[in-house]
Amino acid sequence: MSTATLQAAQSPAQLDCIETMMQYFNYELSAWYPIEFTAEGRMPVSPKAGLWATPGVQPFLIRVGEALAGFAVVDTETQRPGSQFNLAYFFVTRRYRGQGIGREILQALTARLPGVWEIYYLQANAAAAAFWPRAIAATVGKRFEQAAQTIDGEACVLFRFDTAAALGAPSTPR
Repeated sequence: MSTATLQAAQSPAQLDCIETMMQYFNYELSAWYPIEFTAEGRMPVSPKAGLWATPGVQPFLIRVGEALAGFAVVDTETQRPGSQFNLAYFFVTRRYRGQGIGREILQALTARLPGVWEIYYLQANAAAAAFWPRAIAATVGKRFEQAAQTIDGEACVLFRFDTAAALGAPSTPR
C-alpha cells in the first residue's frame, strides 16, 4: 500500500491547485445536485479566496508519494453545539480509492486536530455511506454518533465523534 501524506496548503499556488481539483469534486457531486458544465466545458467552482481567508478554515493537499491525490478542507461550521471541526470538503481521486488512502488521511487529519469532529454526506451518496462509517470506526472505534439530519435543505447523514477522547488527549480549544 502507498503511504498518503497530508500537506497544509498555504501558498497561492497550493490553494489554486485545490480550486482546480474542486471541478472534479463538483463533477462527482453532480450525481446528486443539478451542477452543469460551463460553456467552456468546465465544472463551475466559485472563487475560494474568501473561504481561504475565513478564520478556522484549514485546506490540505493529499499526496501519495509525490503524486497529487486529492484535498481536504476543515472548517468550524458545525451543526451541533460543542463540535469543533467540520470536514467541509474531502476528495480522493478515483485512482487512489479503495486502497485505504481516505482512511489514512482521516486519521492524519484527526490526529493533527484532536477534538470533536463532524462529518456529513448526502444520504443518497452510496459510496459515502460505504466509506465513512468504516473510516470513522477505524479512527475512533465505536465511539461515534450517527444520525439522519437535514442540512441546507438536503437529507444527510451526520457523524459526530471526539478524537481527543479516543486518543486520551485533551481536545483542541475552539
